[in-house]
Amino acid sequence: MATQLSDTTAVLVSETSTASYYVGGTFTLPGPMTICDTIADQHYGDRSKMAMAFAELLDQEALELESLGVDVIQFDEPAFNAFMHLVPEWGVDCLHRAIQGLKCKTAVHICYGYGIKQNNDWKESLGAEWRQYEEFFPALNASINQVSLECADSHVPLSVMAALKDKEVLIGAINVASNVVETPEKVAATLRAALEFVDPERLIACTNCGMAPPPRNVAEGELHALGQARGSCSRN
Repeated sequence: MATQLSDTTAVLVSETSTASYYVGGTFTLPGPMTICDTIADQHYGDRSKMAMAFAELLDQEALELESLGVDVIQFDEPAFNAFMHLVPEWGVDCLHRAIQGLKCKTAVHICYGYGIKQNNDWKESLGAEWRQYEEFFPALNASINQVSLECADSHVPLSVMAALKDKEVLIGAINVASNVVETPEKVAATLRAALEFVDPERLIACTNCGMAPPPRNVAEGELHALGQARGSCSRN
C-alpha cells in the first residue's frame, strides 16, 4: 500500500445480482484485519490506521450490496485468531466500522485458516485447547448478528460459545482441510455437542471454512452429510 485509499464504486454488483437471484443473497467479504495481514504498508505507518481505511471502503461496498437485496453480509476474519492480542485493541473496532449503517443481518467468520501445511503446522503449536475465541468474543457488539466458528476436528472448547448468547452461531461441523467425507453421524455429534451451549433456534449448521480446498466430489459429499446431520438433529 503506497498511497492513501480512496472511495471507489462497488466491485461486486454483477456477482451480487446473480447470487441474489439464485440463493437469496448471502455474501462474504474479507475483513479489514485479514486484508491488512496480506498487504505491505508503505503509506499509513500504522496497521490499525490502514485497517480502518479498508473498513470504511468495505462499509461502502456492504451498503451497496445491501441495497441490491443481500440478506446477510459476512466478513471473514481468520486473522483474529492469529493476532488475538490486537483484536480487542483495534480489530473489533475496524469490524464494527465495516458494518456501520447496515440493516441486513451481519456475520463474522473466524476460523483457523485453510488446510495448507503452514496453517496445519501453526495449529499444532496452539496446544491441547484453542481458547483464542475467548479473547475477543466479549468485544463483539450487538450489531454483529451471527458468528461463524471452526468446531470440526478442532481443539476449540465448545464452552466458549456461552459468551455469544445474543447471536446466531454458525457451527463449523465439516473439516474442509481433509478429503475424507464425514459421516452424517459424526457431523450430527458435533452439532449436538454445541447444543449444550447454543439454543436450537440460534444454531446454524455450517462448515469450518470455505469449500475451495477439497475436490468437488468430496465437497458435495460433505455438504450432503451436513444436510442429513442437520435434519436428524431437528427431528430429535
